[in-house]
Amino acid sequence: KGDDLRWLGYFIGRSESLQELTIDGFSGGLQRMVRALSDGIARNQSIQQVSVRSVRSGRKNGFAKIAGVLGNLTQLEKFYYSDYTHNNDPLIDCVTIGTLLESGVWKLKELSLSGSEIDDAGVAAFAHGLTGIGESLEVLDLSGNSIGSEGLSTLVATLANCTNIKRLDLNGNDFSMAAAGLRSLSDWLQTAALTLDELCLRKCEINDEGLQGLIERAANNCKVINLSGNYDITALGLRNLHTSLQSERCRLKRLHLNTSIGDDDAEIFARSLVGNKSLKHLRVVYDGDYGWEHSITLAGWFAFSNVLCDTSTVNNTYLSNHTLQELWEYNYDFYCYWGYFEDVEECERGRNLALYLQLNKYHPQHAARCKILMHHSHL
Repeated sequence: KGDDLRWLGYFIGRSESLQELTIDGFSGGLQRMVRALSDGIARNQSIQQVSVRSVRSGRKNGFAKIAGVLGNLTQLEKFYYSDYTHNNDPLIDCVTIGTLLESGVWKLKELSLSGSEIDDAGVAAFAHGLTGIGESLEVLDLSGNSIGSEGLSTLVATLANCTNIKRLDLNGNDFSMAAAGLRSLSDWLQTAALTLDELCLRKCEINDEGLQGLIERAANNCKVINLSGNYDITALGLRNLHTSLQSERCRLKRLHLNTSIGDDDAEIFARSLVGNKSLKHLRVVYDGDYGWEHSITLAGWFAFSNVLCDTSTVNNTYLSNHTLQELWEYNYDFYCYWGYFEDVEECERGRNLALYLQLNKYHPQHAARCKILMHHSHL
């Protein structure tokens, strides 16, 4: 209060080592705080990260009071905004953020607007500002909002300028009716001159139709796709993965899913991995809260084992999948230890699966040779 704030503003302006500034949950006196700190913040040349969380000033839209001050930080690289108390009007704040971005003063590498009840109108209010930071932006986090199909399409239309983006986080939005928006996302991934390191779509209510519109081009242009928590994706929807994983253009290294599958689906998954040289981690997560259990029998496990090590001929063993390192959620030695496999043959199959995966992971250059020596000892 009072002199304390003014002294704080003075030292902020003088500091050459201050890199992060967090303004969190002011419930009163915000205007006084802004006046006291504004000169110091404006003079500072070292702050690279600013976090604004649920700022309010007794009335709504306290964020607008500090936006002008933050606009002076030309060296800023990371900006995180969230309104976890939902005190402010998200549309007005989105307009303010859009204006800041569009000014071109900021050259952000990371922008997070998570958990702020941003809907389709909110996206339209700030998305145009992405053109001001397009070339510098590497991470965009819009998780935990209320974005739907229209908002997703609007966002995608402005991402054309974001040629260096590496991570797009849309977790926790509602894409249950967003097949059109997901197709627009898929089209952008195909045409953009980039490869996303990570596309996060966890708990987005995506169904089979949405997955069908997204997955092929996403698999060709993303290294990691997280689709876990989308409980409306069924085994039928997963069959769309077959073509994507078999494509020579597939760049996908890690895939996360939530579903319950049986032998038929396991065999489809397994066939998808024949010839695949990119996917290292396939995690189909068990979810006890939904009562899901894998109903895979020996036939299903044999399908995966055969893809990882086809023992029929030496050449087929050589041409087996030596890329996949992780299958499902747990290591198979763990399953065997707890008696997951009901008989000796199944237990042995599980151990072989674990061994093949470990060879692929720890000895990728020698995996093919080791598998050949294991099963063709006459050589």
